[in-house]
Amino acid sequence: MQLDRRSWRSHPLVFAIIATIGAAVLVFYLQHRAITTLQSQTKVIVRQFSEQAADDVSRELRRILDGPIFDTLAAVNHPDLRAGRLDLVARKFAEGLDTYPHVERFFAWSADPGAARKGEVLFYGRTGGFARDPAMATDVLTLARQHAKSQQIYVAAEGVGADARQMFLRLFWSDARRVEYFAVLGFVIDPVRMPGQLFAGRHGAAFQALLARRAGELPLQLRVTDERGATVFGGLPAGVDGARLTFPMLFYPADDIRSRLAAEVAPRPWVIEVGAPALGALSGGGQGYLPTVFSMLLMLVALGLAAQAHRRSSELARMQTDFVAHVSHQLKTPLSLLSAATETLQMDRIRSPEKLADYLDTIGAEARRLSVLVQHVLEFSRLQQDRTYEFEQVDLGALVRETVDAFAHGLASRQVTFEVRQRGIGPSVHADPAALEQVVANLLDNAVKYSAPGSPVTVNLCQERQSAIVEVVDRGVGIAAADQTRIFERFYRAPGASHRPGFGLGLSIVRLLVHAHHGRVEVTSAPGLGSTFRVTLPCLPVPAGPDAQTSRCPEAVS
Repeated sequence: MQLDRRSWRSHPLVFAIIATIGAAVLVFYLQHRAITTLQSQTKVIVRQFSEQAADDVSRELRRILDGPIFDTLAAVNHPDLRAGRLDLVARKFAEGLDTYPHVERFFAWSADPGAARKGEVLFYGRTGGFARDPAMATDVLTLARQHAKSQQIYVAAEGVGADARQMFLRLFWSDARRVEYFAVLGFVIDPVRMPGQLFAGRHGAAFQALLARRAGELPLQLRVTDERGATVFGGLPAGVDGARLTFPMLFYPADDIRSRLAAEVAPRPWVIEVGAPALGALSGGGQGYLPTVFSMLLMLVALGLAAQAHRRSSELARMQTDFVAHVSHQLKTPLSLLSAATETLQMDRIRSPEKLADYLDTIGAEARRLSVLVQHVLEFSRLQQDRTYEFEQVDLGALVRETVDAFAHGLASRQVTFEVRQRGIGPSVHADPAALEQVVANLLDNAVKYSAPGSPVTVNLCQERQSAIVEVVDRGVGIAAADQTRIFERFYRAPGASHRPGFGLGLSIVRLLVHAHHGRVEVTSAPGLGSTFRVTLPCLPVPAGPDAQTSRCPEAVS
């Protein structure tokens, strides 16, 4: 499509292109703003929920670590110890081991004269019942004697014994002045196994349930790492936006009992991280732009189709204009001759019978020429509407020979020679005889029109498998490769053909008629070497018999 420099600014297609591109840019900009705002809001929401969830996890973890002291050791009272009721103590220890899986063993010691097993440190493990551990008992009593002089009731230690255990002691004093203690309770923790035990079983499920309660439908995930950076619990990927909380890892509540604590240990900096990795795609924004990009592509495709349709419309309008001009030119010559001959006859200027016969022949020839031109236009107009075909069984060989003979009889003055070559029996087709006659006649007319006077035209007829084939071969000027795909378009005339008679409708009519018979028409040509038009139609089954055969078409002569 070409636009004049003075008119391109006012051309509607230009406005359509500008409007479409502007709309696409505006949609992309608004989508970018919306996604950017959504990303910011989402990050704030995720961070807020993550901070709250991380705080909840920290409090729950602190509760679990403080529980053995506040729940189990505090539940054992003086009267039970003085009375030697180790059965009651064992019950409390069993409940503590069931509630707090990170505790390896509880222990008890009493120096009261009424206590059973006086002077022995007894350990209550997960196998049930009290048991002795002389080496660990020595460590317990050593810690108790070492820190008793501080007159505090709690002692915390780590790296105790050959296995470097963590230990917590609670001392019971005989009187308010804390001169002499009479009992020791406590528990032992394995620091190597404790991280895994803290989050095992129902405790791990409890942490996941806590995240679900806090975040609702937000897919929060948890990761806990120890002081060495090793993952203790969870599977949150690195680099996810969320909350990061440092947790002072201690196996006892240092802040609550520090005023009563004789010895303590240094906390280990664990890290609690909470985030929503499932929202990472939204943070990246790639998928958020997909609908917009897809919409823009559809808009551009629609714009391209509109531009192509406009180009085709403009081209068709130009071809129609050329057609009208060509029709006017084609009609002008016979009308001028008819007018001149009629005027001459009216003026009674013809004296000899021979001259009169010439003028009458001219009038007849030009009238027939006008009739053919008008018939072409009317036929094409009729084909654009719904045409009714009268299908019947047709002997294609006989129809082709009759059409060639009739066409050759009307072109005796052109000295064109026609030859029909048929291999095998003539194929039968289910067709409208009048439509097929018009197809063959238009192809013959096209061959004669673009061939030199006296050039031969060959018509090949055969059957290949289930197809009947008619080929019209000429030795004319040929067709360039660039024009071969367009010669079947209505009104199209190849460059250099404007001086030849015709409207550019013959081959278009051929294609419409052949397609109506469920066939196809093809062309093989080269400039200066002639052309071969090949019509393929579905044929009726060949009856069985000695003469029934299927043969290949003869090679085209060009």
